[in-house]
Amino acid sequence: MNGDRFIDVALWVLSFILAIVFFYNGVNKIMETPHQVAQFEALGLPTFALPVVGIVECAAGLMLTITRLALVGGAILSIIMITSAGLNLFHDDVTSSLRAMVIFLMLLSICYLRYTRRNIRP
Repeated sequence: MNGDRFIDVALWVLSFILAIVFFYNGVNKIMETPHQVAQFEALGLPTFALPVVGIVECAAGLMLTITRLALVGGAILSIIMITSAGLNLFHDDVTSSLRAMVIFLMLLSICYLRYTRRNIRP
């Protein structure tokens, strides 16, 4: 397996894993599970925004799996994750903040690779 093929496979695997994670979390937000409600309340966010964020997460997560929309989906989810990291850090939840930053960096790598590799295709 050459290097380009390996990067393509790794990019798709990472995209699908993050799409599943965001879709799952989005559905939980739409359904307003007690855990998600508690997280929103702990961050001082209004609970009426929970389904809206859930729908955005589901849609953007699905966008990660569509090559032409992956940059847009990654950008939307990056904004959500950097906001989550900031809010968690502000509320002294360093573990959740670090988790959000790791996911943010993964999303950034997906966006970067999708952007740079779109011109490589023969």
